[in-house]
Amino acid sequence: MRGQPSDGKPGDRAVVAILCAGFFLLDFDLVVINPVLVPVSKDFDVSLGTTTLALTGYLAMVGIMQPVHGAISDRVGRVRVLRTALFGLGLADLAAALAPDAAMLIAGRAVAGGFAAALIPVTVAYVGDHIPMERRQRTMAAIMSSSAVGAALATVVAGALTELFDWRSPLLIPAVAAPLLAVVYTLLPEAPRAKGAEGPSVRERFAQVLGDGWFRFLIPFSFVEGAAMMGLFNFFNAALQKHGSSALMSGLVTSAYGVAAIGGSVVVRAFDTRATGAGMFGWGTGLLFVGYLTAALTQSVPGILIAGALAGLALAVGQSALQAWVLEAAAPEARGSAAALVACSVFTGAAVSTAAVGPLAGRGDFGTLFAVAAAATAVSSVVGTLARARFERSDRAQRMPAGPPVDQEAPKSLN
Repeated sequence: MRGQPSDGKPGDRAVVAILCAGFFLLDFDLVVINPVLVPVSKDFDVSLGTTTLALTGYLAMVGIMQPVHGAISDRVGRVRVLRTALFGLGLADLAAALAPDAAMLIAGRAVAGGFAAALIPVTVAYVGDHIPMERRQRTMAAIMSSSAVGAALATVVAGALTELFDWRSPLLIPAVAAPLLAVVYTLLPEAPRAKGAEGPSVRERFAQVLGDGWFRFLIPFSFVEGAAMMGLFNFFNAALQKHGSSALMSGLVTSAYGVAAIGGSVVVRAFDTRATGAGMFGWGTGLLFVGYLTAALTQSVPGILIAGALAGLALAVGQSALQAWVLEAAAPEARGSAAALVACSVFTGAAVSTAAVGPLAGRGDFGTLFAVAAAATAVSSVVGTLARARFERSDRAQRMPAGPPVDQEAPKSLN
């Protein structure tokens, strides 16, 4: 897809820039709650385990709602779904920012997560619709790195605004930015195959995905991978605050996540044509394992700084490899549904993991929490790397010709 100046549509770079802005806002909105969990618990006089439900509820709704948004986007259009979701996200965050108690805050953030859910599978499907296969992983790496930058900026901005004003002010940023970005999304050209109601039904698309052997592996596997990659790193900030760091200092330290993700994106662009998908996934999850192991051993400022940087590198390298895998395995007419089911599993795993370790966070036992994260990462790294290598072998075998024509001379023997 190449936009021409005469038709008023953006070219490839502009399209990717708009999609990057969406993922930037998505991770800003996801992570902006992390630096304020401790201040909220003090303000509402509830435990840290209770305020963690604002994060868990968000992640859970991101997971649950993704198949819904993905299926709708296959039928009515990617851009229409994305714009509607951004408007809803802004309203939900406004309600959370004005919440009079912890229950309303948790509810508002859960609704925000339900709308934010659209940005992940629909954007991935949009990339599959518009970007050639050979450039998809580097495109996803750029998008993922922009999301990490959003996460990093959220920690710094939320920490600073909480120190200067209160915990409510950071939530107002996505409340205002999301509707404005929805207007910018009108510039995106719609995918031809996403228009209208033609093609398989929602049930048929999901049945097609679930009937594929690779997705019967990818969906449950992504649950464990998501718990490690997208869930447990959210406690880096709380660990620092529980050990005496201010919200601002904790935000500055954990912002290394986004800075490192930019570096990871550069690595992907340099090696995506030379490294295998299995190699990229293995390196990415291996970096995350080392990061969690470091955080398990020490929750000092240097320890969390190293852990956050390694987690950012892992996101750009490892998660982009998983997204590229999903796009390669999915049939074009069901990309939205396939991406949604996998992303649902990723974020459901993240939500379950944050809920499961909530009592550890409440007790301040972050060493055990990050040791659990390291163990989950080790499992997903080994299993995922081996499975990705097997997929690549089977994919190459399917693309190879069945054999030489019958009139072609057979290879001569050595005799």
